[in-house]
Amino acid sequence: MLTESSHRWLGKKDSAIFTKEILFYSVKRHRIENVGKEGGLAEKGRISLKPGDHLYFIGIGGARLSALAKIMLESGYKVSGSDRTAGRNTWELEAKGVKIYYGHKAEQITDALDVVVYTNAVGEDNPEVVAAKAKGLPLYEGAELLGAIMKEKGMGIAVAGTHGKTTTTAMISLLLIKGGKDPTIEVGGEMKELLGNHRTGKSPYFVVEACEFRCSFLYLSPQIAVITNVDWDHPDCFPTAEAVVETFKEFIRLVPSDGKLVIWHDDPHLAQLRTAAKAPVVTFGLTPEADWYCTEVENIAPLGIKGKLHKNGVYLGDLALQVPGEHNLRNALAALAVATETGVELADCLKYLQAFTGVRRRFEVKGKAGGVVVIDDYAHHPVAIRNTLATVKKQYSAGRVWCVFQPHLYSRTKHLFSDFTQAFNDADILLLADIYAAREVDPGDISSRQLAEATGEHHPDVRYVGDLTALKELLLQETRPGDLVLTMGAGDIYKVGEAFLQQKGV
Repeated sequence: MLTESSHRWLGKKDSAIFTKEILFYSVKRHRIENVGKEGGLAEKGRISLKPGDHLYFIGIGGARLSALAKIMLESGYKVSGSDRTAGRNTWELEAKGVKIYYGHKAEQITDALDVVVYTNAVGEDNPEVVAAKAKGLPLYEGAELLGAIMKEKGMGIAVAGTHGKTTTTAMISLLLIKGGKDPTIEVGGEMKELLGNHRTGKSPYFVVEACEFRCSFLYLSPQIAVITNVDWDHPDCFPTAEAVVETFKEFIRLVPSDGKLVIWHDDPHLAQLRTAAKAPVVTFGLTPEADWYCTEVENIAPLGIKGKLHKNGVYLGDLALQVPGEHNLRNALAALAVATETGVELADCLKYLQAFTGVRRRFEVKGKAGGVVVIDDYAHHPVAIRNTLATVKKQYSAGRVWCVFQPHLYSRTKHLFSDFTQAFNDADILLLADIYAAREVDPGDISSRQLAEATGEHHPDVRYVGDLTALKELLLQETRPGDLVLTMGAGDIYKVGEAFLQQKGV
């Protein structure tokens, strides 16, 4: 049951309840009431959501909604939607015959639609959200629909955490696919093994990347939950670090007593988080105190890592990965704990993980030109930045490391400003792009120029550049053979590395 703290973090206008008779949390402003499991995927009053119904997705190009749209399309539903701009996800959907509008306009919401699904990133004042409310159309946030599918399928696996959830979700997905479990998958990045960010399976297993932003993951119904770590992020939603911890505790309470909670043993908040668990808790980490752990960790060429795998003190063999960093070893340990729980043999899991090649934009090697290696990474939080740069420093010594960072969101940059200023010590040269606004409007009191000035007090070579084209030109002029360029951020900074490689002749 949702407690008073959940109401606080879900927002002042929300009225949320959860009982075993309903399928979704009932959010008052969306008119979702008495949603049961009869008559198709979900029944809401006069509306029965069933194959053939028309679902319209607002923000269909986003990682989560694009995956969800493809799952619904492949499950027999009619799908259309809108987004601000075209991109890889919208192009893939259009190739599948999905009608997509570019730009959000009220007139695109018609009476022909049966259900409207939106991403909470677009905001309540989005003209299509407003139009759907005015027409009285059933209006669900994407996580509500994910929760409905999870409830329907019966064996939900939800992977949450501030960092590492995309890679961990991908690892679990790979193990279940290769292990013959035929899962449905929604992941927030593009898996090379899926050639995309989704899979529509026929078994009860549904693997979902569970995002804490605006408490979206509280709509899910996991049988198994993974928490990779808990840090303060999304300060526009969570005013304090304690608010984040309390929300993760609510997520933990969603796991039933016959389920399983898999969590990082060395998380500073572990003791608090465990108090919320009804289900048995399994821990993972790089110390013998964890249930699943690795010892004798070492890097392997060209960009891998391995360790001696143990469970409850018993040595089980070597865990070796092609992807780098101790953080990825921890991700793999979590994936092993989940996959073996579903019945996939450990020996098979170790073999499949050794073949895992990562997720797009997660330490993705983009290419090499003129003797310069270009890698792209999604890190946009100070902790993730430090982890990624530490990994580079340990595994790359041929030349200088250029970190080309694009801060993501004004609110995050402002609230975590001090942490950002000390996150780049393992880079030889730091270049800063302007802040990527995404859903926010420039408040006028925070900028990359300010971040550069403050970071310069801790780092010998920090340069504010701003424009992406100017960043590319600077790299073309000043990099030399043996250097490594690491583009980093959750926005469109990857374009700098791609343009650099293209102009260099790759």
